[in-house]
Amino acid sequence: MKADICLILEGSYPFVAGGVSSWVHNIIRGLPHLTFTAICILPSEKEPHPYKYDLPPNFLPPQVLYIHDVAQPRRHILSRFGKRHVQEIRAFHKALGTLSHEDLLAMITAFQNERYPLWELIHGKGAWDFLVEQVTTHVPEAPFMNYFWTFRFTHLPMFKALGIQIPEARTYHAVSTGYAGLIGAIAHILTGRPLLLTEHGIYTKERKIEIAQSEALQQTTEEDRPRVKKELGLYQQLWVKIFYALGRITYRYAERIVTLYEGNRAMQIGDGADPHRTDVIPNGIDLEGFRNLKPETYPEEGQDAFVIGFVGRVVPIKDVKTFIRACKVVSLKVPNVTFWILGPTEEDEAYYEECTDLVRVLQLEETMSFLGRINVREYYPKLDMVVLTSISEAQPLVVMEANCAGIPVVASDVGACRELLEGRTPQDRALGPSGIVTKVADPGATAAAMLEILADYPMRKRMADAGRERIARYYSEAALNARYSELYGELMDMPAWHGPGGEAPREDEDDASAGQTAQKNSEADPWQA
Repeated sequence: MKADICLILEGSYPFVAGGVSSWVHNIIRGLPHLTFTAICILPSEKEPHPYKYDLPPNFLPPQVLYIHDVAQPRRHILSRFGKRHVQEIRAFHKALGTLSHEDLLAMITAFQNERYPLWELIHGKGAWDFLVEQVTTHVPEAPFMNYFWTFRFTHLPMFKALGIQIPEARTYHAVSTGYAGLIGAIAHILTGRPLLLTEHGIYTKERKIEIAQSEALQQTTEEDRPRVKKELGLYQQLWVKIFYALGRITYRYAERIVTLYEGNRAMQIGDGADPHRTDVIPNGIDLEGFRNLKPETYPEEGQDAFVIGFVGRVVPIKDVKTFIRACKVVSLKVPNVTFWILGPTEEDEAYYEECTDLVRVLQLEETMSFLGRINVREYYPKLDMVVLTSISEAQPLVVMEANCAGIPVVASDVGACRELLEGRTPQDRALGPSGIVTKVADPGATAAAMLEILADYPMRKRMADAGRERIARYYSEAALNARYSELYGELMDMPAWHGPGGEAPREDEDDASAGQTAQKNSEADPWQA
């Protein structure tokens, strides 16, 4: 069955719970007149991936691409990976960020026709010789095995994407750049149907943060200890350049490019997106599902015991450690305060263990609890404050949900947090703040904001009222669904362009020069330091 919309999702719905997955689930449920399917990108089939959501009836079974799996063929059918293949792969990755349409189409066609044997591209002697040449020519001082694994983990997903069989749909909708965006571009090229891109957070920025934090990719000293530098190491640079290149490909082929707030839109344009194809559509939430969780009379004067919650995944990008450290300061100043960390702990078990160790070191075991994956609607009525200490966000649903429920929020100054807590327009700002914005990774400032709100009942009351009113006026789920319904309708009604092997989609005159950042990060060979 041909779907109206084929979503392209990396590490999210319906296999992983989280803000983006909830957004996808709500869009599908909110537009029952459309049929959806998805291409879901997951790491490996070796790990179980059960559904984390009850699939709506208008969502057809998804197609799953396991980007790190490659099957070993029987020996007698192995294909050769010769010099011509080496030259083509060399040209592909050298000019990844600036590939012409014809060159990209040629690579897609080669993989679609299975002219490149994946096993030999990763394990064959020709591929090995190719990597030896790359290292000795460009970075002779680099440890070869580190270079090998960097090549494998960046290129195998691209090779798998280039050969994927695209399900039929009237419109393709990638919910990030990266490998999902590359598949979206491939779908557009092969089918002629339009590609819509929605970025909640800017993928290249978020991956750069994760890569910079990754000890596995850091350069090491002779004593094999990580060097802490502001500059990225060799392997970190390689990963970042790959993701910038994939982002530029996605921007080039997307008919419409949507994000959640103006700050993100400016970054997209700086990274090469055509300003005329960009738009801002803020997230929305189910007002009825959250605004009645706490009574309109909340908060009440004279309260002397409080529950403070961190709502989110226990992963480095959420910076749970800053929350824990801030809670220690608060616990020394205010008695009868309980702290809850509400969110999945299994996504990064090593980081979760570091957080629990920190709780023990700070002697917070009696007042702080990790509650794991929960139904937030059951816990918001019990919370007096929500704290978000992320180092990167787009337009976090947790802030919107807390505001809608009338719960004051302390949030780091990332993404749309300031807009959500202080207002986006003059009329919005006139409602007053619904929380306090603090510096990123600053436990002292976070603790000070928490203490200020706890100590001031009139402030808590004003923030609760402002949050309820702000969400009701500007961030309803119904308004979001209406915008996407209109956008999907516009794209589905577009005629197909010339299709496989035909002319490229339009390229605006300023596309080649758009964004100094994109030019700097994509024109250089990604495999040279």
